[in-house]
Amino acid sequence: MNEIHHIYKQGVDITIIQCDTAIKSIEPYKGKNEIKIYGRGGTEFDPVLEYYNENIRKFTSLVYFTDGECYTDVKPKAPVLWVLSEQSHMNNSLPGKVIKLEI
Repeated sequence: MNEIHHIYKQGVDITIIQCDTAIKSIEPYKGKNEIKIYGRGGTEFDPVLEYYNENIRKFTSLVYFTDGECYTDVKPKAPVLWVLSEQSHMNNSLPGKVIKLEI
């Protein structure tokens, strides 16, 4: 949430999509570091990537915070940055740029 908040402070409109095997929540971020967490089940990237592609006019990019422990065949229609947690194994098969947070 700290990373999201810093992006928000730059004047960026942010929509937070929470997903495990299905989308659980889609909400605009309003600057509060506390949000209710939904899901926490398995991981599927396809629901969010499909939503992103279907709503491409609403977004300029997608920043996907994840453990990266899943794969997808969905090709995004606009830029995606995958931000993997420190404990993740690098997943170089993800479409777009991939970085790993180091603490």
